[in-house]
Amino acid sequence: MNSRKRLAVIAIATSALFVSVTPAFAGSINGSGATFALPLIDACKADFAKDKGHTVNYPGGGSGKGRTDFTAGLVDFAGSDAPYSSGEPAGIVYAPVYAAPIAVMYNLPTVKEPIYLSPATIAKIFSGYITNWDAPEIAADNERTVKTPVYETRKITTTNKGKKVTKTVPVLDKNGKAKVKSYNTKTINIDLPKQQITVWYRTDSSGTTENFTRFLKGANASNPDTRIWPKAQASVFSNATPNNISTFFNFQGASGSAAVSAGVKGKVGSVTYSEVSFAFDNKLPVAYVQNANGEFVAPDAAGTSIFLGGGTINANGTVSVDFAKKIPGAYPIGTTSYGLGYSSGKDAAKQAIVRDWYTYLLEQCPTKYPEKGFAQITGPLATKAKEQIAKIK
Repeated sequence: MNSRKRLAVIAIATSALFVSVTPAFAGSINGSGATFALPLIDACKADFAKDKGHTVNYPGGGSGKGRTDFTAGLVDFAGSDAPYSSGEPAGIVYAPVYAAPIAVMYNLPTVKEPIYLSPATIAKIFSGYITNWDAPEIAADNERTVKTPVYETRKITTTNKGKKVTKTVPVLDKNGKAKVKSYNTKTINIDLPKQQITVWYRTDSSGTTENFTRFLKGANASNPDTRIWPKAQASVFSNATPNNISTFFNFQGASGSAAVSAGVKGKVGSVTYSEVSFAFDNKLPVAYVQNANGEFVAPDAAGTSIFLGGGTINANGTVSVDFAKKIPGAYPIGTTSYGLGYSSGKDAAKQAIVRDWYTYLLEQCPTKYPEKGFAQITGPLATKAKEQIAKIK
C-alpha cells in the first residue's frame, strides 16, 4: 500500500473513532434553584458535558426561586432543598440526588482550633440572645470533655476533567451510611475572644434556611428554656426567628449562600449557616455540632450519610429526619436536596437530558469531587432516587 492510501485509511479510521464516541444527541437544559447544590453542579457540569455531550445552565437563585420558575415553566429542571409547602404542581417528581451538611462557619482569626457548639447555643446565637463570642454559653461548650467520631475511609481513583486523581472517601455500609471506626475523647479549653458576634442570614426564600431553622426548632424541642427557638421552620429566616431581628444591630442579611459566606469572610466575629463547601471556598473554619447522642461532629459527608440514614424515606422521594433520635456518629444538620422534574407533559428530549443529569449527579459527582463535601447517596435512598428519576418524562 502506498503512502497516500495508508494516510487515507488512517484518516477514515480516525474519523470513525471520533464518530463512535460523540453522543447521538447533544442538547442543553436550563435550571434554577438551590444555591446549596451550586458547588457540586459547578464542579461537575463540565464532566457531564464531556461524558454525555449535554450542557447544563444553572445560576442558582435559591430554592424558592427554583420552585417558582419550575411551576411557571421557565426552566427545564430545578433544585430545591425543601418540598413545596403550598402550590405544589400536579405531576411533580422529587428526586433526592444531593446530600450534604449545613455548616456553622465563622471568622475568628485568633482562635486556632475548631470550636464546639450545642444546638441550644447555636439557637441563642442566631436568635440574638448571645451577642459576644465570650458569652458563658459558648464558653461552656468549649471548656469540657468532647467525644468525636472517626470514620472508616478508603482511597479511590476518579477522573476529573480528563485527569485521573486519587481521593479519600468514607466507607459506606449496605444502607448507605458511613462506618464509625472509633471515637476520640479529649478535654478542651478554648479561649474565645471578647468579640461582638455579627450574624449573617439569608434574605431570600431558601431551602437551606428552612432546613437550618427546622434543626434549630427540632433539636431544641425538649429544652425547658421556652425562649429557645419556639417558632416553626421557614424558608425566609426573619419569619422563623423568635425575635424581630430587623431591630438588632448585629444582624446582616444577604441573598444566597455565596453572599452570606463572603460576608463572614469580610468581617471578623461573623457567623452564618451554609453548605459546607462555601466554608472551604472562603477558607473559613466550621464548628463541631453536638448531636442528640451527645457527640460533637464535624460537618462532613460521613456524618451526613449517617444522619440521613436514620431518617424516613417518604413515598414521594422526600426524606424526613428526627433531631431527637440518638444516632451515633451523625452530623445533625445533614440535609437532602432534591432535583425537581415532571412525570408527563414536557419536552421529551429535554426531560431525557434531565434524567441523565440527575443520574450523573447521583452516581458520579460526589466521588469525583469529595472535597465539595457532598455525600455519596447509596443504599435505599439511592434506590428511591433512581425510581424517582425514572418517572421524569
